[in-house]
Amino acid sequence: MRSKALLALLFISLLFPSIVRPQEPVEANESCDTDFAIFLANQQMSDAGTVREPAKRIRILILGADFIWPYDQPTSRGYFTEAFKLSVDHFREKGFESTRVGNEKGSVSVPKPDYRFEVIRAIAKRDSVWARKLSDEIMAEFEKAVKDRKPGSETAEIDSLLNIAVMSLESDPNLSWYLFRKVMQYPLDRHWYFTLYSIAAKDSSFAETLYRELLPRYRNETPRRLLFLSAFPFSRNKIFGPDQMQYGAPIPGELRSNPELQQAFLNVFLDRIGTFASNPQDRMNPPEQFRLPEPVYMISALAEFEPIVVAEIPNMIQRLSAARAQATSLLTDEMRSTLQTRERQNSGSQLSFDERIERLEKADEEGKLNDAMIVNLIFGTSRTEGQYAKVEPWLDKIKDENVRRETTAYFWFVRSQLAIKESRFRDAETYAAKVPEIDHRSILAFELAEAQLKSINDTASAYQTLNEVAKLVRLTDNSATKAKILLGLATQYEKINLGFAIEELAEAVRVLNRTKDPDMSSMSVFRQIIGRDFASYAVYSVPGYDIEGTFRRIGERDFGLTLSNARALDDKFLRTIAVLSTAKHCLEKPRTKKTVRPSAN
Repeated sequence: MRSKALLALLFISLLFPSIVRPQEPVEANESCDTDFAIFLANQQMSDAGTVREPAKRIRILILGADFIWPYDQPTSRGYFTEAFKLSVDHFREKGFESTRVGNEKGSVSVPKPDYRFEVIRAIAKRDSVWARKLSDEIMAEFEKAVKDRKPGSETAEIDSLLNIAVMSLESDPNLSWYLFRKVMQYPLDRHWYFTLYSIAAKDSSFAETLYRELLPRYRNETPRRLLFLSAFPFSRNKIFGPDQMQYGAPIPGELRSNPELQQAFLNVFLDRIGTFASNPQDRMNPPEQFRLPEPVYMISALAEFEPIVVAEIPNMIQRLSAARAQATSLLTDEMRSTLQTRERQNSGSQLSFDERIERLEKADEEGKLNDAMIVNLIFGTSRTEGQYAKVEPWLDKIKDENVRRETTAYFWFVRSQLAIKESRFRDAETYAAKVPEIDHRSILAFELAEAQLKSINDTASAYQTLNEVAKLVRLTDNSATKAKILLGLATQYEKINLGFAIEELAEAVRVLNRTKDPDMSSMSVFRQIIGRDFASYAVYSVPGYDIEGTFRRIGERDFGLTLSNARALDDKFLRTIAVLSTAKHCLEKPRTKKTVRPSAN
């Protein structure tokens, strides 16, 4: 049936391409109004009362509370209160949770959500005073426990708090400032480096104002920690100093270098070098765990600052020279050796593409070529089509079979993405066909279809792209991954053919009902390349795979059929999420008439 419809569409589009357009929204079902939406919410919250898994129960309570807040605040507050209590109890029992992703040889630990902050994030949209109070409670507990934390979780609550602050930036800047200043009470760490760029992506002026407050607040931190504030005023994607390759963040398009803030940072940094060099206690303190000695950070950063100061801030040349002399006086022979080693490592990562190719060719001639050198040529760095063509022959030189297979799949994935970006759709299809995993290939298909839909002449091609994924996914076994791909197809089809979208939605429901306890929480796919002495990872997020977004979007087009599919889900948790997401837009509909509805009980 689908194939015949597709062939007919392709034939028509070839003759009359201008008539192939996304469908107009269907007329809303008359039952889609505020009264019915609230009835559905009460019904689902009652039905879901037997869900006992903490994570699922908390999510249901958050969604239900947020749904009915404008119409029944007392009940909504009750749901939020219960959700927060559950989340706190769950954290006290389990602590920070994670799940293993990837194969047994090289799986990595991916943290699960901290549900305490999931609740606060939802409350912050409704009641900022309440959100502040709950945040203060959690941070009081954090201060008691932080000294006993394992490495990696020392700043988890701080990171979550900053995420809420950034989220609230536009809707409630007062709450954002409260949370930012709350975090300023704790030591300077990498979280501010990432947060400043997240803020700048929304409001660069706000980010600069915040930076002006951060700098004096943290002026007495160690030189190493101060370097977390070094990148922002220079609009640089990496911090200065020997740890620069450990941290990277995309630079927001609107952000520009700020000479005033550059000079302000340098003044603070140079002053701190001076006080460090003259303070016996600072000099005697051992390096922080897993970190280099402080003089190594000073010298490395000053070497990077020097050409900038000479070219752009000449009035600071004398001060920088004096600081370098002070820092140099603190170096031991061991520190000098450490500095030279780190500089060699960093310089190798900064080679141009052609220099890397030359290095590979030389290593190959000398019999010193290793798999890591080839993988590093591809992984994590965007290339041009011409560069990818030069890289391709090197794939066959990877010795480890698993590394070669994973690297090759990644190579064709990123090369297909580039072709999509550059509207080379035929190349994109050819490259995507070389990616073996159905979930990875589906991502490419969805990206390709989106790009094709931007051009009216490529709408038929988008149909064909999605149809190939639809046929392919039906050949796979029932699983959460299969259901996610079907939801992705439904989201993509919604733009061009509502009937096909409903069909994929119904198929996703059938798959979920035949899959035992499907995990629909992760909306990402994972790539790992594990060699003898190295490991590389990539994560791709896929919009449109999730239950909430898919049912909400299609429910706006056809409320009745989408609601029927939502109610057909056997799992109470998934059914509640789907029904409430479907009915969400009905809250915006005026009450058309007084309707007597059955009790939710």
